[in-house]
Amino acid sequence: MAQLLEIKSRIRSVDSTLKITKAMKMIATARLARARDRFNKVKPVYERIETITNRMSNIENINEHELFKKRDVNKILFVVFSTNRGFCGGYNIRLFNYLEEQKHNYFSSDVFILPIGEKAVEYYDKYDNRINLSIVDEISWEKDMFNQSRLLMYDLKKMYFNADFDEIYIVYNSFKSILFQKPKIKKILPMEHVKENEQEILDYIFEPKREIILDNLLDTYLILTINTALIELETGEYGARMSAMDGANRNGEKLTKKLKIQFQRARQEAITREITEIIGGAETLRREKDE
Repeated sequence: MAQLLEIKSRIRSVDSTLKITKAMKMIATARLARARDRFNKVKPVYERIETITNRMSNIENINEHELFKKRDVNKILFVVFSTNRGFCGGYNIRLFNYLEEQKHNYFSSDVFILPIGEKAVEYYDKYDNRINLSIVDEISWEKDMFNQSRLLMYDLKKMYFNADFDEIYIVYNSFKSILFQKPKIKKILPMEHVKENEQEILDYIFEPKREIILDNLLDTYLILTINTALIELETGEYGARMSAMDGANRNGEKLTKKLKIQFQRARQEAITREITEIIGGAETLRREKDE
């Protein structure tokens, strides 16, 4: 009887968990649809700005611009974007492990980490070269992702201009599909020259001033680079969570089925045992009566 009660309690516990995971999957599915819609709208805009920026990187004397100037690399900053919530499988830990594997490429320089997102903050809590920014504590991507990207860009650019760091990279999960998100490390400062075919290099006329246009263009490009990375991160997060909850649902249903079979077997054994005891008792009474 005690075994039956224990199995029944486990079945109720699994059923209760299944209700939660099914609800979480439904929420993740709805949010994924919105995030993918936002991603599909932003991606073409970013790619167009990126194309224009790449062309601008080939204009005459571009090396004189502060964002393109090269310097000796002594200190590198990795800005690591993660989710604020869990229940998304290995989505975050794969990114952290990937960065750990890639850091050996930068051993000649001091490597610093700026974690953004609660899971990154927790992971790098005891990291010696961790950087803190006041803006990070105030970030709420869901409310105003573009404006937060703009504020973060200005802080990163300020650190670069102040020579706090010689190179700055962003680290995030690039969204490929619901089931596949690829860890990515992208350099944002200094900006890179992108070689084009000589036939495609044009002599641009800038109005009102070249400096004003370049500054606005490059700032816009950096903001959109961060913003697009965050949108990819968000989209991948919901895809990973939906997939993780789907897996949890399947495993929960399998466990429930297994427990119900155990319950039926235990119940059948208990019934058989009771019947055997009744028959045995009846047989004993019959013998005593015959005697």
